[in-house]
Amino acid sequence: MGSLNTALTGAASALDAFQYALNVSQNNIDNASTPGYAKQTASLEADPFNPALGLTGGVSQGPTVDSRDPMAEADVWQQSSAQGAATAQSDALTDLQNALPTSDGDGIPGALTNFFTAVSAWSASPSDSSTAQSVIDAAGSLAQSFNTTAAAVGSVAQSVSQSIGDTVSQINGLTGQLASLNASVENGGQQDAGVSAQIYSSLETLSGLVNIQVLPQTNGAVEVTLAGGAPLVIGTQQFQISSSPVAAAASPPIDTSAPAHAAIYAADGTDVTGQIASGTLAGQLQVLNVAIPAVIGDSAQPGALNELATQVAADVNGIVGAGYVSAGVPATGGLFVPTDPNHPDSAAANLALNAGMTASGLPAIGIENGSSVPNGVPLALGALASTPTANSLLGDNSYTAYYGNTAAEVGSQLNQQQSNQSLATQSLAQAQSMRQTDEGVDLNTEAVNVMQLQESYQAVAKVVNTLETLTQALINMMPTS
Repeated sequence: MGSLNTALTGAASALDAFQYALNVSQNNIDNASTPGYAKQTASLEADPFNPALGLTGGVSQGPTVDSRDPMAEADVWQQSSAQGAATAQSDALTDLQNALPTSDGDGIPGALTNFFTAVSAWSASPSDSSTAQSVIDAAGSLAQSFNTTAAAVGSVAQSVSQSIGDTVSQINGLTGQLASLNASVENGGQQDAGVSAQIYSSLETLSGLVNIQVLPQTNGAVEVTLAGGAPLVIGTQQFQISSSPVAAAASPPIDTSAPAHAAIYAADGTDVTGQIASGTLAGQLQVLNVAIPAVIGDSAQPGALNELATQVAADVNGIVGAGYVSAGVPATGGLFVPTDPNHPDSAAANLALNAGMTASGLPAIGIENGSSVPNGVPLALGALASTPTANSLLGDNSYTAYYGNTAAEVGSQLNQQQSNQSLATQSLAQAQSMRQTDEGVDLNTEAVNVMQLQESYQAVAKVVNTLETLTQALINMMPTS
């Protein structure tokens, strides 16, 4: 009778173990497509058998083995961060490129062409008031084109700045989730594959926004910092980051009211902008703090668009202002309102036509070698289309070439980031595939496991039934008093 009880006890423990293994496989199947889930493997352990000590043997469940591979996860985070940076830059640089039209009939290039076309017509009929008025009108359109382009670039800057704020909010939202999930782990969720899946799904999303370092804890929780060490999540405590405008480093600044950069601060107020090396946030910072100021300026530089506006106004005003309306009657001013030297970063936005200039007041007579030239002013203006003036802010470039180079630089950066984005997307897909190989659920394998475990369970169940039948038979054979 004792042997039957021992066998029955062992068989019952085997049933429990197989049921546990079945539950693990079924959980894998149910969560095969759950983000962040890593397959679990049931481990079975042989129980010691020593009847003299009351050890009945059998099989019992061991610890559930998690397949998560820290190296595979880190590779995915790295590639996700690279993709985030390239995508953010591609998106913002596309908007910046669209703000700088390059077709001859559009934007500043088109306005320059129209201006010099009007000047050419005026040079053929310098005493014709209608052609003179056309020059004034074209100059007004040129100023407006600079204003419009500056506003478009400024709008891109505003949009990127807003996106930075949104990204910071997303980062803080995710680190808050991770702190809460850590709390769940510490409150008894150490072996909860669902909590672990949520943690690693959040980490992958976070890695796309900013470069992170992750230190897994033995209990399943994680510590998260920026690459430079600034804490984001330690235990159940979240450390929020923030963004704030800051002037570009310049000594002295060219304009204290110039457009600001964006800086990122840790929870303790430390500037951690330098720690943001990749991810969406890094890409947005690169465009706002580097690419856009190169075009529209900041407190450290006037920006190419403003240099162009300043040079155009200075050159045209210099020629027109030195001309004569008629013999002995000098010009009373230039075509444009002079740009403000105290605000060189806003020359394009504020370029304006001289409202006092009229067709009758536009001087056509120029002075060359002490002698008057009847159409000297329009001829000199026409030469500006291809010949840079001495000591030009634009170097050896004509107006259109300088503008074209500025737009081309943005286009070059965009092409590079689009290439980076494509490469990062491929690398991320490869890293995710390798992780899937290590951690993912193979439904075919799990289906085979389930079938084998079910057969084993049924076989042991038959043994249990047989043992129960034998036990009952023995009981029935025992004499009754």
